[in-house]
Amino acid sequence: MTNPGDAQQGRSVVTRWRMLAERRLNYLVELYETGRWKAYYSETEFLNVVQEARAALKTWEQLAPLDPAQDKPVEVAIAQAVSSAIPASPFADMSSAHSVNAKDNLRKA
Repeated sequence: MTNPGDAQQGRSVVTRWRMLAERRLNYLVELYETGRWKAYYSETEFLNVVQEARAALKTWEQLAPLDPAQDKPVEVAIAQAVSSAIPASPFADMSSAHSVNAKDNLRKA
């Protein structure tokens, strides 16, 4: 019997590969728009690479269709996990700090 966590983890892996394929295609589009592709590829090679990237993205999209609720860049998911794991600061409620105004010059103290 499979664990529900295993299925979610598997989706996560496939989703990350799909997102990587999207980034690759976006990079190739940027190369084309800036004209930098000419430094790395001949015209036929570049067209082949773009076609391959599009085919790969199509395949990954079929394996992991877009789901805005679950699909987040890895950096966002990590940041959300870290922020939820950090306990509230003990210095959040400092009543003495609330009486300091912007006009007070703290350097003279």
